[in-house]
Amino acid sequence: MRTGVKITAFAAALAVTFGTAYGVGQALDPVIADSAPAPAHDGKHAPAPREGAGHGH
Repeated sequence: MRTGVKITAFAAALAVTFGTAYGVGQALDPVIADSAPAPAHDGKHAPAPREGAGHGH
């Protein structure tokens, strides 16, 4: 078999595989339904920074 034919056959098989996966993905419902976004973190529970922290000493 010639190299060009092998590459063409591989590319065609790859396109069919990904096309099928895309089609199946579009046909199925999402696993997780859309829900309200999680509340933003307000920092009330974060520990207060210590004096001199993070200076490498």
